[in-house]
Amino acid sequence: MIIKPKIRGNFFTNAHPYGCEAFVKNQIEEAKQLTSFDGPKNVLVIGGSSGYGLSSRIALAFAAGANTVNVSFESPPKGKRTGSAGWWNNIFFQRHAKATGNVHKDFIGDAFLRSIKVDVADYLKTKLGKIDLLVYSLAAPSRTNETTGERVQSSLKTVGEPVEGHTVDLANRRLTSVRVEPATKQEIEDTVYVMGGDDWHQWVEVLRKSDLLAEGFKTIAYTYIGGETTRPIYRDGSIGRAKVHLEQTARAMQDTLSRTLGGEALVSSSKAVATKASVFIPQMPVYGACLYDVMIRRGTHETILEHKHRLFYDMVYGDKRIKDEVGRIRLDHREMEPDVQDETLRLMRGADEKGLFTLPGMNAFIDELYALNGFGFEHIDYDKPVDFDALASMKPE
Repeated sequence: MIIKPKIRGNFFTNAHPYGCEAFVKNQIEEAKQLTSFDGPKNVLVIGGSSGYGLSSRIALAFAAGANTVNVSFESPPKGKRTGSAGWWNNIFFQRHAKATGNVHKDFIGDAFLRSIKVDVADYLKTKLGKIDLLVYSLAAPSRTNETTGERVQSSLKTVGEPVEGHTVDLANRRLTSVRVEPATKQEIEDTVYVMGGDDWHQWVEVLRKSDLLAEGFKTIAYTYIGGETTRPIYRDGSIGRAKVHLEQTARAMQDTLSRTLGGEALVSSSKAVATKASVFIPQMPVYGACLYDVMIRRGTHETILEHKHRLFYDMVYGDKRIKDEVGRIRLDHREMEPDVQDETLRLMRGADEKGLFTLPGMNAFIDELYALNGFGFEHIDYDKPVDFDALASMKPE
């Protein structure tokens, strides 16, 4: 099968296995070049097959020498379907992580379900032991309510008034207009149920009651705050309500964990990066591209791997933690510097469509979106058929 990017409504419907390997391997090579550090011994990542979860896993496995367990919901190849990028990311992480000599385990399934929480707990009891760190990096569009059987959907909507803005048409590399309508009360509640802190808390509680949390145990979840240009749809929108709940959950867990284990429950605000969801947020791709441009010129731009390495090296297990007034770790402090924000906004306002697509930052942002699905790597011949029969025996371990 010859695999070229297939994009429908800005969503990649396929992935290239060997491009995914290149994506994972590049991050591993980055991690090997960065400073090693004393961190957690055993790590559980919820949502570690892509994005910040994958980068966290790689940074901790290769720079801190941690054993890692990942839970992610991914699709294998079947018929004309290539399998999801996360499916291949897990496989190639496993292949290259064997060199660490440590334990790396993947559970493929719905992290929201109690049954998989029990399966993970059983595995830890028999194979690995107590965990020192739980990274919660789950980004899911829906969640099953196990009491009612209902599948609950999250919504990327505003609260109050509609918002209009621009996004990037990836297939044609041009700007398109997007209008986002206000969420209903039920949609807000559903989004909080799917993307808030409830499931994170459930994971910690299942492991705590199973005596699987080590002394000094830490858990961390990720949020994004951003600037004024994305505030109406993100921080002040339905997702923002979910993030507020996530932060409230952290504060509630902090009390229990600090008293019983000398532990911590943390929320870290990350910098803007190219993600599968970012192209659906009005102004986010334009903001992200201009921000990249500004930070690249200033020499403060970080890859996603560098960003997560700095989180754990400096702020979770180091002595350079930066926190705001409500206790969030502000790993995004370089993005949020007033002069960086001012320059980014001036660039957004001053560039027309043609000018935006000449910015190195825009090209870097779009290239990252393609790389998430295994496309755009120069050393890969995308005209060469992929032999899925040869890959058939490869499964996450």
